[in-house]
Amino acid sequence: MLLNTSEESEARTLTRVGIALTVVLTVVATLYLVIKPFNGTAESDISITIETPYVGEGVTSGTSLVMHGIRVGKVTDISSLPGGGVRLKTDLDARSTEGLTDTMKIDFRPINYFGVTGINLKAGAGGQLLRDGDHVITSPEGNFALQALLTRLGQITTGVVTPQLIHVIEWATRYTDALNPLVETMLIASSAVARIQTVSTEKLLNNTAGVSAAFPGFVNSLVQAGDNFITPTNYQRISLGDVSEDYWQNRVVPVVDEAQYSLFAAVGRVVSNHMNDLLPVTDLVKALTDVAPPLLRPEDTGQFLVEMRTRLEKMYGGTPEQRALQVRIVLDSLPGIAAPLNAIGGP
Repeated sequence: MLLNTSEESEARTLTRVGIALTVVLTVVATLYLVIKPFNGTAESDISITIETPYVGEGVTSGTSLVMHGIRVGKVTDISSLPGGGVRLKTDLDARSTEGLTDTMKIDFRPINYFGVTGINLKAGAGGQLLRDGDHVITSPEGNFALQALLTRLGQITTGVVTPQLIHVIEWATRYTDALNPLVETMLIASSAVARIQTVSTEKLLNNTAGVSAAFPGFVNSLVQAGDNFITPTNYQRISLGDVSEDYWQNRVVPVVDEAQYSLFAAVGRVVSNHMNDLLPVTDLVKALTDVAPPLLRPEDTGQFLVEMRTRLEKMYGGTPEQRALQVRIVLDSLPGIAAPLNAIGGP
C-alpha cells in the first residue's frame, strides 16, 4: 500500500526521525562516558597499588581482596620489584571499603572451603582515606594460606616424628595390646561379682560400721595388756621358779585379768553381736581346712620333705667355699603377665 503525502509532510517526518536519532545517540554517549563499560573500573571503584615484601602462595592476577569475609576487590596485576618485594595493583569497591585508610594491614588466608588464597584487608590506626591512585606500602601480618600451613606441618613432622618416636609409639602400642587379657580378666571378675552380689551396698556398709564400732575398745585393751606385760626387766628370760609371790600378784595376775576381762571379753562381744556376719567367714575357713588332712598324710609328707630338701640342695652350685644360688622364676602361667613378656620378646 502506497502512501501519498506532500513534500512538506515528508520533510516534517524526516525532521522528527532525525531529532529522535540524535537524542538516542546523545543518551548512549552520555552513558558510555559515565559508566565506561569497557574500561574495567566503574565510577564507584578505586585503583590502588600495594607494595609488600612477599605474597602468599596462590596469589595471582584475579585474586580476591576480602574484608570481614566479604569480597571488596581483586588483584589486577602482580609484578616483582627490582630491589625485592612485590607490587600488587588492585581495584577496590569504594562503598565496601569506606573508612579504610592508607595504614591498612593485610594478610593471606583461604577465602573458601576449597582453600583458595585471598588477601584479607584490615583497618589501621590513623592515616588518610584511600583515594584512587594511592600507593600503599605495608608488610603482611601473616601468611595463613593452606599451602603455607601444609608446608609448616611437613617441617614439623620431619623434625618431630623421628624413627625413635615411631619406635616408642610402637612399643607403647604393643604393651597396651599385651595388657588386654589382664583388663579383660578384671572386667569378667567385676561382672561375676556384680551378678552374684545379692546384699545391697547399704547393708554391707551398715554391717561394716557395726563391726568396726567394737574395734577401738578391742585395740585399746590389747595395747594396755601389752603395756602392762612389757617392762625393762621382762626382756630377760625368767623361769617360773624365779617368779616371786609379789611378782606373781603384782605383774602376772593383773595381766591375766586384763586379758580375760578386757581383751577376750571385747572379742567375745564382737563375735556375739555379729554372729550372722561371721558365719560366712567361718564356713570359708572350714572349707579350706577340710582339705588339709588328706594332703598331710605321713608317708606323703615324708616324701615331700625329702624332695624339698633335695631340691634345696640342688639350688646351690659351686664349691663348698663359694656357693652360687641357681634360681628360675616362672611367670608364664600368671594371667596378664605372659602376654606382656611375649610382646617384649621374653622367653
